[in-house]
Amino acid sequence: LLECGKALLNEGATGISAYVTHAVFPNQSWKNFLSGDIKFQNFWITNSIPHAEEICQNPPFKLLSLSTIIAENLLGFDLMPS
Repeated sequence: LLECGKALLNEGATGISAYVTHAVFPNQSWKNFLSGDIKFQNFWITNSIPHAEEICQNPPFKLLSLSTIIAENLLGFDLMPS
């Protein structure tokens, strides 16, 4: 993703963001997105991994919760009031 971000910026992108569903970062490689020449404006991850909340304490990471979606599917009905 860092190389993709670099390519986008080289082609004139004014900002970059990313989203990953299951943010597995071996050896805490998520820290590579905290510094350096390639700056992501937003990097959304879901809470499908145990350390997602820890990662999201650091910009540009932001958390998207799967809790309601999973609960609704397990229970078979909409939990959110209309």
